[in-house]
Amino acid sequence: MRLQGLRALLAIVEHGSFSEAALELGVSQSTVSHAIAELEEELGVRLLERGRFGAAPTPVGQRVAHHARLVESALAAIAQEATTQREELRGELRVSAIRSLAVHVLAPVMSSLRETHPGLRVAVSEVSSWARDPLVDLRSARADVALTMSSQAEDVLYWQLVRDPYVAVVRDDDGARGEPASLRDLVRQPVIISGGPCCWPIRGALLDVDPTFRPAYEIGEDSTMLALVARGLGVALMPALTVDVLPPGTRALELAETVERSVGVAILPRSLKTPAVRVFLERLREMFPASGLPPLGGATDEPTTLGDGAEPEAAARRMSLS
Repeated sequence: MRLQGLRALLAIVEHGSFSEAALELGVSQSTVSHAIAELEEELGVRLLERGRFGAAPTPVGQRVAHHARLVESALAAIAQEATTQREELRGELRVSAIRSLAVHVLAPVMSSLRETHPGLRVAVSEVSSWARDPLVDLRSARADVALTMSSQAEDVLYWQLVRDPYVAVVRDDDGARGEPASLRDLVRQPVIISGGPCCWPIRGALLDVDPTFRPAYEIGEDSTMLALVARGLGVALMPALTVDVLPPGTRALELAETVERSVGVAILPRSLKTPAVRVFLERLREMFPASGLPPLGGATDEPTTLGDGAEPEAAARRMSLS
């Protein structure tokens, strides 16, 4: 089985067309078509359905594509092992991150890695926390590392990096003083929250205050929530890390109650053997010493056991503060 066929399949599944796949791979469309035809003949199944509007994987094509991504990941790890033997780290590390963590966590790590490992390319997939869980990218082998909200999933290792408190974004002219805002006062106003997992902790806290609570608006994008506040349409309750640049005439207030979300890093257990993943986690451990991330060693070191002979998943959950 030739790698060219597997890579052609992945490119088509990703882009939905032979022509776009050819552009990504830097080959002709006929080369891509030949590679797919050869792969389908070898496997004896149809992997793609061709139509007027492109190509889509068949059910077996989806499953084959998943295994092909695992092959790509293994090849990348092999290449990284070889480069670390030459005291350098090259290749690609794929990170899927919710926007707030991409800004406040991933960007500093990438800057640090660029200085120490200039041959390592970090490919970033930024996702909206209300639209898709970065763990989906982990499980589909589209990412090696996920920066996401708290996870108790049995198939991943998760370490909390920080606890992110919620704040209230209000207009300057709403009469609020500088002291923390009470949920009992805020719940009487039109409340704007995010429409996904990002809002679950604050939604639960508001329901504890008022079991009949209903938000005035459920919005997906942080910038839209802030724009509504600036127009006087309500009070936005948001995690502090999502509040970057406030519109003129608005300000952020701490909450009188403690309402937080856990945000951190997640990987699949097999990724502990990938040099780039170990280097990435070690850099996170240096940046967040209270995170509970264990010392994993550098790219050339063997992965460290995660504690007292326990299974990695159990040990990671034990170290997580979520």
